[in-house]
Amino acid sequence: MKIWFFGKVYDDSMPTADIEKDIEARLKEYTNTGIGVCLKVTDDGYEVMLHRTLNVEPKDGCILEADAFLISGEGYSRNMPEYRNIGDPGLWRLFTHYFDMTEFEKGCMRDIEQQTRQKVESIKVKEWVNMLILNMTFD
Repeated sequence: MKIWFFGKVYDDSMPTADIEKDIEARLKEYTNTGIGVCLKVTDDGYEVMLHRTLNVEPKDGCILEADAFLISGEGYSRNMPEYRNIGDPGLWRLFTHYFDMTEFEKGCMRDIEQQTRQKVESIKVKEWVNMLILNMTFD
């Protein structure tokens, strides 16, 4: 099984701790902030949990733009995911922006299927003020 997160594909034969360290290092380079990562691999998929703090409450049916970037890696190493951001986030510094969660999950599913060559059964993103979880299962 292949594991996709933050625009990169990992092989599940790689030790989980090494994948977590690599994701943490890439996120730190991208955000200039330490974000804890926990990866759990199951028989039919995987779950990635990010331990981070925000000053914004998540909204039902939406994903924070910043969280979408943490999952997809948009803008990191020229990665441009399928769902595509609208506009220039540099112009929106004073506002909190959200994407539609369903559309974001569909875009992630297309990206994951394209980059891992695996058929995705389901994807679910959960947000809290201090945690972000991507749960992925494959056919």
